[in-house]
Amino acid sequence: MNSIVMKDRLQTDASPEPTPNDFRIRWSLEPFAATDMVDAWLDLGSEMQSFYADRIRADVETQHEILHSRSPAELARIQAAFFRRAVSDYRAHMGRVTEILDHCWFPRAGQPKT
Repeated sequence: MNSIVMKDRLQTDASPEPTPNDFRIRWSLEPFAATDMVDAWLDLGSEMQSFYADRIRADVETQHEILHSRSPAELARIQAAFFRRAVSDYRAHMGRVTEILDHCWFPRAGQPKT
């Protein structure tokens, strides 16, 4: 809630009292808006970390398969499968991130505004 106050509630210096023509604008967040914002950032961070962990796990699995491949054809098959899975994972990840950001900017009914 924004409000215009004539005097600070907490005096930080020995400045003179404002005259009636002076005013100060005090900005404050709506109740619980700050926690909703932090929750949204934590959801986004959690999604990013989960995605990175899954991708690193897939990279390690692919390297293991590559080290045990026995022919160039098998190597090409492993690499093609890796790239197909990577593209699919990145598309799904961007969809989830977009959904999280959509809920941040355009809250639904019953969802607190952030």
